[in-house]
Amino acid sequence: MVWDQPQVTQANSNNADSPKKAAAEQTIPIHSTIDIMGRVISQSGQPVEGASVTYINQKTTTDEFGEFEFYYEEGVQWLTVEHPRFIHRTRAVKKGDEVLIRLTPDDGETISLHFVGDTMFGRRYFDPNEDGNPNDGLLGIDATPLEHLELLRFVQPLLESADISVINLESSLSPQPFIDPIAPRPKHFHPTKEYIFATHQNAAKALKLAGVDVIDLANNHLYDALEQGVKDTFNGLEDAGYQSGTGYFGAGLSESQAWKPAVINVKGQSIAFLGCTSITYPFIDGTPDKSAISYFASEASNKGGAARCIDGDIRKAVLEAAKKYDLVVMMIHGGSEYERAPTDVVIRMTNAAREAGANLVVNHQPHVVGGFEWDGSSVVAWTLGNFAFDQTLWETLETYLLAVHIRKGEVIRTYVEPLIIEGFIPKGVTGELAEFVARGAAGREPGPYIIEDGSMEIDLFGKSKRTEKVIPVEGKSEAGTIFKINSSWSVSSTKIQDEFKVGRDLLWVGSFENEDTDPMIYKDTLWELDGPNKYLGNQYAYSGNNGVRLQRGALDKNDVVLTTVYRIPVDAGNELSVVGMVRSGENALSEIQISWYTESRGPSSFQTVEQIEIGDTNTWQPFRYDTTVPDNIIALKLFLRLNPPRKGLVTADFDNLKIIRWAPEGTAYSPLYNYIKVTGDGKIKLSRDFLPSGLIDNAGQLLTPLE
Repeated sequence: MVWDQPQVTQANSNNADSPKKAAAEQTIPIHSTIDIMGRVISQSGQPVEGASVTYINQKTTTDEFGEFEFYYEEGVQWLTVEHPRFIHRTRAVKKGDEVLIRLTPDDGETISLHFVGDTMFGRRYFDPNEDGNPNDGLLGIDATPLEHLELLRFVQPLLESADISVINLESSLSPQPFIDPIAPRPKHFHPTKEYIFATHQNAAKALKLAGVDVIDLANNHLYDALEQGVKDTFNGLEDAGYQSGTGYFGAGLSESQAWKPAVINVKGQSIAFLGCTSITYPFIDGTPDKSAISYFASEASNKGGAARCIDGDIRKAVLEAAKKYDLVVMMIHGGSEYERAPTDVVIRMTNAAREAGANLVVNHQPHVVGGFEWDGSSVVAWTLGNFAFDQTLWETLETYLLAVHIRKGEVIRTYVEPLIIEGFIPKGVTGELAEFVARGAAGREPGPYIIEDGSMEIDLFGKSKRTEKVIPVEGKSEAGTIFKINSSWSVSSTKIQDEFKVGRDLLWVGSFENEDTDPMIYKDTLWELDGPNKYLGNQYAYSGNNGVRLQRGALDKNDVVLTTVYRIPVDAGNELSVVGMVRSGENALSEIQISWYTESRGPSSFQTVEQIEIGDTNTWQPFRYDTTVPDNIIALKLFLRLNPPRKGLVTADFDNLKIIRWAPEGTAYSPLYNYIKVTGDGKIKLSRDFLPSGLIDNAGQLLTPLE
């Protein structure tokens, strides 16, 4: 890149058109250290000159090359790029980033839509440990709209930055939302459902303040508080400014109301939103209990609820909407929980919507993110996962925002902005965390999916090109040598003498870096860092800015233990490699412990423990432990333990931890996998697809050995 030094000014909080703004700006002296560099280009790859770039309290303008620079700020923050001839974009960045921002041209008729997944603010938001005492909750049982809004503060800039932002409200709204988990269930809630949710009506006002414009109610939790809950939900939404026919959809006090679309007119174009649920009854041993109270609106039963997904009804509703409106968005709530691939039922219903004229189908229910499908005219997101949710399942914490740009009823651009959920709070991410999420979005389904600077973009019009590199590799042991594939490269073909496997890290937070938009790096991490003798900091890092130190003295009787907050899902027969870097003081004895679980709750079934072999003390060195998931196991937890010494004080530092799950032989190569294991010698071909003028780093090291 060519980096000039544009003027950097202090941004004022006034509106961009305010005459007070220019007077309030002051020039910040240029320093020698550039903390963030960026390049702004158009969708076709041309540099965008004169774009306004805002980064916290600073503001600058792109030069003739579309480039800009910023100084000073620490941590991960939101950066917004605006230009009168383009749709503006907001991205998470951190100190040291070189960021690429691709903008969609706006001729006055381009509309930006943002979609996020399942959202609710009940249950553990009030009572995190579910002991019946809500005094330790993120929300009080009478939480105000501003207290709810605080839970969205790390993603609010993304929600606000679109013409229309849409969520799935996976809950009824109630004036009394707290449900004591250890007391008998109140009579006004569904009597036979295993899990019920209720969110305070004030949450609707918070969603409005956060930038959410339209709310999908077509799900199996709207009816958790029965008929009164549906009425309370409508009342709460309308009190917050969401009106029937424009602000919410997918449910009603009758079938006809439930199938009524929400229609929004933007820039002279009309967009219709329709939703339905295929989850319609409580399940008993995997079978719907049709003798129980259903979740859907029914004229025959004279009850309200969600619109029920039936192929014919989907076709009818979409056909009618397509005749009246410029664009139709269908949202289907269905599929198997925690399964990323769609079920046959969801595929059939999605195809019915597309064939009837839906330009965009955005699905929910599994609570985990899935892949995409593009057929040349319509986009499908198979599952958006969670957005703001209280689940304590590791696989639900990876998520993203789906951005879709439309013009005159056609989809012209689709990409995702990576997010994670940490401490029940959604947060933007950058760096390796962003690439992890982007690789998942790009690699779960085959298609024209491009990883570009930590986000995933669908190449709708075949504009991408491919660059390839052939690299010799050597496996130096019978167990195989492990390499990490850097940046957004992936394996496309191999010629290996012996064994070759691709893998994906199940842990994904083992570098301990602060890569999310929460500035409090010690708060709500996905590691159990509370308690004495566990320290997070730069002085304990092998690479990057953070590592963890465990410390133990002779007077202590028990090990000091580092582990994740939740167990990690696996399947029986999975081949795993636990790898990392360790630096131990003299006489330190540390161990890897894997606890194996047959259930998502309750104690482990058994544990395996392996001592970490140490060569030179006070020197960083790799460690590795290979294992296969035993029969009947569905999850594991990794524990790093430091034993008490016989005398004195000992320490052990850890960094770059990974739990790599190796795909079975014959698995199709895709961007999902950025680790390889090689036994024997050979060559591999790495490829990278890129859009016009995308940043291509051919000079850097493409493979990094982990041992």
